[in-house]
Amino acid sequence: MSKLFEDLFIFEMANSHQGSVEHGIDIIKEMGKIARKNNIKAAVKLQYRDLDSFIHPDFKDRTDVNHIPRFMSTRLSFEQFNILVDEIRKEGLLTMSTPFDETGVEWCLDQGIDIIKIASCSALDWPLLAKAAQSKKPLIISTGGKTLSDIDKIYNFFTHKECDFAFLHCVAEYPAPIEGLQLDFIDRMNKRYRDTVIGYSGHENPDDNIVPMLAIAKGAKILERHVGLPTESITLNAYSMNPEQADKWVHAALLAKEICKIRKENDKYVSQAEIDSLRSLMRGVYARREIKNGSIINEEDIYYAMPCQEKQLTSGEFKDGMLASRDYKINEKIIEKPKITGVGVVRSAIHDAKGMLYEAGIALGDDFEVELSHHFGMKHFRQHGAIIINIINREYCKKYIIVLPGQTHPMHAHKIKEETFQVLYGELDVIMEDGKVKHLKPGEMQTVLRGEYHAFASKSGAIFEEVSTQHMKSDSFYKDPEISKLDPIERKTFLKKW
Repeated sequence: MSKLFEDLFIFEMANSHQGSVEHGIDIIKEMGKIARKNNIKAAVKLQYRDLDSFIHPDFKDRTDVNHIPRFMSTRLSFEQFNILVDEIRKEGLLTMSTPFDETGVEWCLDQGIDIIKIASCSALDWPLLAKAAQSKKPLIISTGGKTLSDIDKIYNFFTHKECDFAFLHCVAEYPAPIEGLQLDFIDRMNKRYRDTVIGYSGHENPDDNIVPMLAIAKGAKILERHVGLPTESITLNAYSMNPEQADKWVHAALLAKEICKIRKENDKYVSQAEIDSLRSLMRGVYARREIKNGSIINEEDIYYAMPCQEKQLTSGEFKDGMLASRDYKINEKIIEKPKITGVGVVRSAIHDAKGMLYEAGIALGDDFEVELSHHFGMKHFRQHGAIIINIINREYCKKYIIVLPGQTHPMHAHKIKEETFQVLYGELDVIMEDGKVKHLKPGEMQTVLRGEYHAFASKSGAIFEEVSTQHMKSDSFYKDPEISKLDPIERKTFLKKW
C-alpha cells in the first residue's frame, strides 16, 4: 500500500483543457495556488490518446459520433503535453495522466509521469491493463460501472503483476445523481481489499461539498474531481469545478479529515475536559450509616447520589466487600481506591480479546476452551502471557492465539509438537533463540520445528492461528528458570465459557 496514494487530491483537467496549452497552464497555476493554500498533496491529471490509431479511420471526420469531435478538436502533440507536464512540476504538483491506449502508457513513461490513472471505461481493457502493469508505475483505477466481480478480477490481475495500485469508487454518470452515489460501497471495498487504498472520484454537483465529507467519513483516502477555468468563451460542464469551487471542495474534505481523525493510536482518545464533564453527571458513593476503619463495606452500608466529588468512588467503581481504610460518618463520601484483582484482570483481558475477535471478523462458534497463560502471575498478564483458544486437539491441533497490545509470550520450545503460525489480524513478532525477529503481517506464516526456542510479541495486538501436531500437556519448556519451576496449573487459567 503506497504512501503516495494516501490523502491525495486529484484535479482532472475538464474537457482536455480545450486543447489549449495556454489554457491548460492557467488551470495548472490555479490548482497550484489551491494546493499551496491548503498545504495538500495534489496531482493534476492529463489524458493521453494517440488519435491516429485510437479512432477508426472511417470515423475521424464524423460529427455524429459521441466524443470523437471533442477528442479531435482538443488534440495536442506529445511535445505540447511535455510543456504541461513541466508546468505541473513547476507548481510542486504530482504529474498524472490517463492513457486510453498503449501509446499513451509509453508517453507516461517517456515523461516520467508520477501516477498512471486507469479510467472506468478502460478498467477491463486487458491489453491496456497489461501495458500499464508492465510500466511498474503507481496505478489508480476507477471502478465506475464495474460490479464486485469485475473489481475482483482487476484486483487479482494487478496483485499477480505485483503492481502498486489503488481503487476509486466512482459512478460514471455525468453529472452523477445524489441518489445513485452508493458511498456505502467504499466501506465494502475497504473491507474486501484491505491492503489497497480506496478513494472516491466524484461527478456530482460541483457546489455539493457534503459528498466529499461523507466519502472521507467512509474511508476514502483519495479524492478526484474535474476542474476547469471558465472564461468569456469557455463554459464549464455540469460536473466540473471552477477554482473557487475546487478550493471549497478541498476545504470541506480537510475539515472532514479533521472531524474523523482518531486522536490516539489503537484506542479512542478521551480528553480531560470530557472526563470532567461526565464526572459532573455521575453518582458518587456515600455512607448510609457509620463505617469503622478496617470494617468491610457492603452494599447496605452505602448509597449512590450526585455530585461525585473529588477522589470519591463512583457508583461504577464500588465493589461489595471493600475494606474501609478510615472511619466514615453518615452521608460522608467514600474515597477508597478500587483494588486490582486477578478476576478483574481476567475479565478486562477477555473483554479486549473478544473485541479483537469481533474487529477481525473471526467467529468461534460454541465449542472451544479458553486458556490464559500468565507466566509471572495474573497481575502481570498484560505484559507477559497470551490468550489461547483451543479449537481442536487430535492427531492434529488448531488454536487461535491472542496477543494483547504490548504483551510478550516468553521464550519456550516443544519437544513433541511442531507448529505453524499464520497471522489473521494485527502484526506479530516471532523471536527465535538466536535473536532473529520475524515480523509477520496478516496472511504471513512462520513454522517452528521441534526443539526450536521461540517467543512472540505484539506492539498493537495480534491474533494468529496455530496449526500443529497434537498438543501434549507438559510439552512446553521455558528458558526462564523461574517459569520452569512452575507447575503448568500455576501459570494457566482455563475457562469454558466467556
